[in-house]
Amino acid sequence: MSKLLTLCALICTSMLSQAGLEVLNQQELTETVGQGGADLNWTLSLNHIYATDLTKDTISRLDGNDNPLEVFYVLDPTTCGATKQFCRLAIAPNNHVDANGNKKWLVFKGIQGTIQIDKFSIDGTTIINHRNEPQTAMKVSFYDDKPLKIRNLGFSTVSIETGTGGGALEGYANTGTYDTYTARTYNTEGGFSTSTQDVPSFDKGAEKGFMGLNIHGNLHMSGNLKIFGYNCTGGAQSRC
Repeated sequence: MSKLLTLCALICTSMLSQAGLEVLNQQELTETVGQGGADLNWTLSLNHIYATDLTKDTISRLDGNDNPLEVFYVLDPTTCGATKQFCRLAIAPNNHVDANGNKKWLVFKGIQGTIQIDKFSIDGTTIINHRNEPQTAMKVSFYDDKPLKIRNLGFSTVSIETGTGGGALEGYANTGTYDTYTARTYNTEGGFSTSTQDVPSFDKGAEKGFMGLNIHGNLHMSGNLKIFGYNCTGGAQSRC
């Protein structure tokens, strides 16, 4: 019985001690100090094992000295398909066609990459705007010891492709690879003969193109980025 009376007394006390809401003017709102914000991490992975295997919770497995024992920012061989058509970005500029009216495509092949940042912070802050008045802004903070990790970001090759029709016959669907080439053998009279040869093992089976790109490293950043509306009036009815 005594426990029940004690509980009732606590409930009644809490009901009687509620604080009412107070109206603050613009100056009082400006002088109000609070605490909040959030610490976030972010990862973007495209066509890598980390992106396709949901059992992986990190982009690499490290030893006690932070050296990688196993990495998951490598191309998943099953992602691009048997003809490697599913790891492409194709762009067809207007009015670029061949003599038969087929579109010319700029095709980036073997696109892949992982980008990760372990920590950045979002918070609110106050700035002095161009009217010399206080204004609310969003602050994004970056830390030098939490770099932006760039892992195997790029594409294997890029080419200009032309198809023979629409849909699956468009240039972006071409699946040519380097397997053989025609070699010439010249004789003493200046004539030559041709023969079919296998391409070197380095290029054998690679998709046809003229240039590739791969970026791998860390981008260190430190400082604050403040985002705000330039035309904010700062008035009592403004939402900025």
